[in-house]
Amino acid sequence: MLWSRYGKTSYVMQPHRHDLHEFFVCLNEHGVQHVEGRSCGFKRGRAFMLFSGCRHWVEFRPEALAEFILVCFDKNHLAQAGYLRLQEQLENHRRQGAYFSGDAPDYLEFNVDAITRLHRTISTPGLLQNELVNALLAQLLIAFLRSTVASDLSPEEDKKRSGIVKLCRQATADPTLEMTLAQAARKAGVCRSAFAALVKQTTGFTWRQYILDCRLKKAVELLATTDIPISDVALKCNFGNLGYFYRTFLWKYDCTPRKMRLLLQQSSFPPFLKEY
Repeated sequence: MLWSRYGKTSYVMQPHRHDLHEFFVCLNEHGVQHVEGRSCGFKRGRAFMLFSGCRHWVEFRPEALAEFILVCFDKNHLAQAGYLRLQEQLENHRRQGAYFSGDAPDYLEFNVDAITRLHRTISTPGLLQNELVNALLAQLLIAFLRSTVASDLSPEEDKKRSGIVKLCRQATADPTLEMTLAQAARKAGVCRSAFAALVKQTTGFTWRQYILDCRLKKAVELLATTDIPISDVALKCNFGNLGYFYRTFLWKYDCTPRKMRLLLQQSSFPPFLKEY
């Protein structure tokens, strides 16, 4: 699930949070971004990474319009697109509160060009659109990570996590995967407690939450792209109990699968998924 917006405004904004990650690039100097009690002024090309759940708001200048482009994407979007290591690094930056990019001239110039191309690509259907969108988003995020000072994984940690990364990729590719925490730990070659901790650090979820999140995202995809009965959607996503499927879906999205299908028919991005 991915959405972008170009803005040019000076309206009064209230502090808010998203159920999605938001990558925000300034196109001029007329504003200040506030994130979790910290602030950073606008600068053309500067990026802000507004992680899911972070409280943030923009202080606009009344005498001038602030110009920007932002892109919102689901917390598990990168893993589902095959960029699990990149998702892991974003989680690392979230833990360290790395919200604001650097301001090296070459980086700022790259950001403006790349976010403009990404916004245009999202808005214009074409051959291999999804692949190009994900590649551009990955470029922007990698450049952001490199422009900040959050530490990377050591080679030893990277090797230790390779089994976890492989299993998480399997789960995103096949949401019907059935594997308990103990089974997954054995397959990854680490003890159960270490596996649980590493999955949490890598994805931001527990193993059970990660599997459930993959299944619910697949359900949303099927609701958006097919007309099959909701009971069949549940079965295809490995929910053997229809009641449990409805309860977990309602818990995550605050609406029923039927309502979600109607909303997705009206818009590919229901408003209530953007902000809370």
